[in-house]
Amino acid sequence: MKTQIKRVGAILSTLVALCVISGCATSDVYRLKQTRNDIDSAMTRYRNKVSFGTIAPAYQPQVDQAYQAYKSAFDAAVQQAHGNYDAPTPDNVKQLADQLLLTLSAVPVVP
Repeated sequence: MKTQIKRVGAILSTLVALCVISGCATSDVYRLKQTRNDIDSAMTRYRNKVSFGTIAPAYQPQVDQAYQAYKSAFDAAVQQAHGNYDAPTPDNVKQLADQLLLTLSAVPVVP
């Protein structure tokens, strides 16, 4: 019986150590830095499509409006975090980032 308890304890402590090392203990926290990187890369792809003329001009105001709403909220969150990009992303910024990504994904590409 003692051997089984020790074995279970060893397995559990190994699993906890692996989880902490791999980062799964903090995987559900989305940081401002991650949010900024995700939006920046999506906007870079969008701007490249605009510069190559593959985005219909009629959709650009929608994207601009969604980006400005996100950017205002993001900048306020960074200011509130005192410039700490490792701070968790507030829910309102997540929602606006998601809305921007949805808007970007709905923009048709002109062949």
